[in-house]
Amino acid sequence: MLFGILVLSGCAIKPVAKYQPNSPPTGWIEPLPFKQAHDGKLSDLKNWWQQFNDPVLLQLIEAAQKVSPDIESAKTRVAAAQTEAILAGAQLLPTLTADANASRNHNGVVFPTGNVVNMGVSASWELDVWGKNKADDKGKQAQLSGTSALWHEARVIVAAQTATQYLNYRLCENLSSIARKNVESSLESARVADLSARAGFLAPASASQTLALAADASSEFKKQSLQCTLMVKGLVALTAISEPEMHKLLAQGSGEMPISVSLDVNEIPAKLLLQRPDVLNAERNVDASGFEITVSQAQRYPRLSLSGNIGLGYDNTWRQLFPKATRSIADGTTWSIGPIALSLPIFDAGVSAANIEMAKVQYEAAKSTYESVVRNAVREVEEALAKLNSTSQRLDDVNKSAEGFKLSLNATQMRYQANLANLFELEEARRLNLQAQTNVLALNNERTLAWISLYRAMGGGWTQALNSPVLTIDSKLKQTELKSSVSIP
Repeated sequence: MLFGILVLSGCAIKPVAKYQPNSPPTGWIEPLPFKQAHDGKLSDLKNWWQQFNDPVLLQLIEAAQKVSPDIESAKTRVAAAQTEAILAGAQLLPTLTADANASRNHNGVVFPTGNVVNMGVSASWELDVWGKNKADDKGKQAQLSGTSALWHEARVIVAAQTATQYLNYRLCENLSSIARKNVESSLESARVADLSARAGFLAPASASQTLALAADASSEFKKQSLQCTLMVKGLVALTAISEPEMHKLLAQGSGEMPISVSLDVNEIPAKLLLQRPDVLNAERNVDASGFEITVSQAQRYPRLSLSGNIGLGYDNTWRQLFPKATRSIADGTTWSIGPIALSLPIFDAGVSAANIEMAKVQYEAAKSTYESVVRNAVREVEEALAKLNSTSQRLDDVNKSAEGFKLSLNATQMRYQANLANLFELEEARRLNLQAQTNVLALNNERTLAWISLYRAMGGGWTQALNSPVLTIDSKLKQTELKSSVSIP
């Protein structure tokens, strides 16, 4: 019998050939980001967000991580996948059950009152003849790995969204300050124009136009202030920090634009795209779908199971009748092996065949999804690199423009003090200088957001250590908890 079982065990169904994905690109079409003048180094991205040197940003990201429903949902899916993996692994091992019972009885005049105690252990085991349980276990492990990667992706997305909202608020804050200066300049021009018109030195129509420009500048300032207010409320929603506390927090470093001071990327290995969470998840889904085909195929073949038990009994009734007996005739150990049960499917109206075809279709769909996810990952990295290089090239231009308008304003002020320029020329030069400052701020913010886009496109950085979430069990909290190699993704 044992020989027959071993022979059947060698008849396991061969799993579907492992899918060989296309090799990642050997390089990028877009050049790597230009070096920054400070020649900073980026040897480790474990503290990626710390390089912005902005404690408010770190505090907001940490708060958003704690209250994000997306992260909690991802954690729940990991816990569910872990449970399924444990259940699948348990099918490979025997099931043991312990039973115990005790009774006290009296059977009439002849037999005295006695105590009966029985204890036993029973076992059952479905022999994995065709490799079904093993394939199911590997499939669930693949799903667990992919789901854990999506938890990491959720953390990266939340961090990037919070940082983007915060950076946009700081930009809005600075633009609001510039808009206020523009209003002040426009009002001064309108005041002078009104005086000139009253004195007969300026046409009333020109004075009215100046007043209209001042009113338009005031409207733009109020509109910009509203945008800042809405952004604050967005941060409140992301972090669950009360609005009064948020205003106090944002007051720290008010007007300062967070700019990374230590980014210098000499290499972004294309192969690290395979470590990106969504790519990793898609690849694991292909593996899981392949194992599911094996599981479906095994459903068409016989199932073999083995059971057995061992027990220990104690009955003191006989010992009371025969006090000199060393043991009761009812005491002792009992055991049995078997039966060996064979379940053979004969007719299921094509259900098994349909399940196999469905599994194969899902396998092909998983491969197609994987290839699409990889293409999208490459596109996102290329777009981020293109934005970084474009902002690098434009940054020099806007800085030169801002410097030129600043010099022009200084020259106009000197001319005005020497009565060689009028107030209108001075105010026009001031407005042009403010617009040039706006362009510099907007471009710096765009460049910083491009760095965040590249960070997100690479799945939380371009070092492999950042993409290795570890699943652990917190025994004290009695719940599944996820820990990563980074405190903040």
